Amino acid sequence: MSTTSENDATSVAASTIKSHLKTLRKAIRKDAPYTAGVHHLKPEELAIYYSVDGDHPREINLGNASKNELQDLAAACQKATFGLNQEDVLDETYRKAGKMDLDKFATRLDVLSSGLLAAIRPTIMQGQAEADNKTLIAELYKLNVYGPGSFFKAHQDTPRSDTMIGSLVIAFPTPHEGGELTLEHDETVWTFDSAAKIAQSAHPSSSVAYVAFYSDVIHTVEPVKSGYRVTLTYNLFLRDEAIHSLTNGGTRVLPAHHPDRLFDNTLRTLLADEEFLPNGGLLGFGLTHRYPIPSDEKHNRIEPLLKLLKGSDARIRSVAEDVGLSTKVKIVYDTYTVGYSYTSREDAKDILANDVINLDDWNEEVDGPLEEALESHGVVLSYDDEDDSGDATDETRVHWVVRFNRRNIAKSRYIGQGNEASMQFVYGSAALFVEVPAVGRGVRAVGHDDVGDEGEQEVDEGKRKHKKRKTTHPAM
Repeated sequence: MSTTSENDATSVAASTIKSHLKTLRKAIRKDAPYTAGVHHLKPEELAIYYSVDGDHPREINLGNASKNELQDLAAACQKATFGLNQEDVLDETYRKAGKMDLDKFATRLDVLSSGLLAAIRPTIMQGQAEADNKTLIAELYKLNVYGPGSFFKAHQDTPRSDTMIGSLVIAFPTPHEGGELTLEHDETVWTFDSAAKIAQSAHPSSSVAYVAFYSDVIHTVEPVKSGYRVTLTYNLFLRDEAIHSLTNGGTRVLPAHHPDRLFDNTLRTLLADEEFLPNGGLLGFGLTHRYPIPSDEKHNRIEPLLKLLKGSDARIRSVAEDVGLSTKVKIVYDTYTVGYSYTSREDAKDILANDVINLDDWNEEVDGPLEEALESHGVVLSYDDEDDSGDATDETRVHWVVRFNRRNIAKSRYIGQGNEASMQFVYGSAALFVEVPAVGRGVRAVGHDDVGDEGEQEVDEGKRKHKKRKTTHPAM
């Protein structure tokens, strides 16, 4: 039987762990899901060549185009459509603009040689693991012209493949008022006024404005009040790099002032606490961004998503792996939903699966209740946050740093049995998990260099060097 002192010690340990988790949660850096700016180009890079009904190609230089030339370009465009339920839809109450497909125009602008791709790469590829050997590719998609009264209501870009990570929009220096791009993600809104930014630049007639954002960002083109807003849109993809990384396979060490250093240090401190998951377990992180979740049970693997993570999701993975921990994207099935036999939240279970569960062959009369079928494909999660010191069980202990959400839904179909058989679905949520080894194993082994005081020593060393040089840094 536990003594009062033992209970007090357990309470203190639990309180300390909660404090560590709270600090870890606060240390997750969530930057804006886009990057934008103004980029100076050579005059010839502002030229567009286009044809009308197979006629001889016409040229327009968008650095000094006249009103008549812009009107001609707008007249040569088709009415712009938008994607809805896997179809292209024309509805000028939702989108009013002109478009020109790739077979109708050509540009001398090269996003690689001009430096535009290099300008957006650090933000769009933040947190990408170097060992994944991924590179950012921009593929030209369309030219759009927004004349007076044109607009595009709130929407998300239609992913062209599972490796599409975002979009790049380049606005030319054509005089116009309005047409601001409004971006929205996770209940935060930003506005980018390309016309104003170009006008304020050092070279307003030979500069373009650019904005690159992740594919799950909702964006709106506000109504153009006057003039013509001319843009090129590129689809951004993560592709395998042909030239492999030249690293020696070691782990990255974050400098003392790196913005992810607090998360790194807090994670190391948590691992050094022997009261935290002594038998091992998981740290769970609900995903901030949306990803292509498999919808076909025959192609149900979720593992490839790990290399497609972006923004704060990618940085969590990157820092955890730098510390020496394994990371995986998995599916959580909450059994307290319609179709299950559980009648209370307390009795229900969360089941963790490596992939989207295939229930095509499940039959309740033969295989038993649905929750049992799910359990046979995964492990039951335990959420006993008060005390991690219990004996190991068949359940997997998890601490949610950020609770899983409904942003990335996986669904598995099955034949529901009732008066009439019908197609039904069970839903799961994708989340990122960091695997914590038991005390004494892996990075938590005695004498292992990756946890404990190393992070603090490096910070202290950085402070000493910083103080010795008496260098000052501007506030970021």
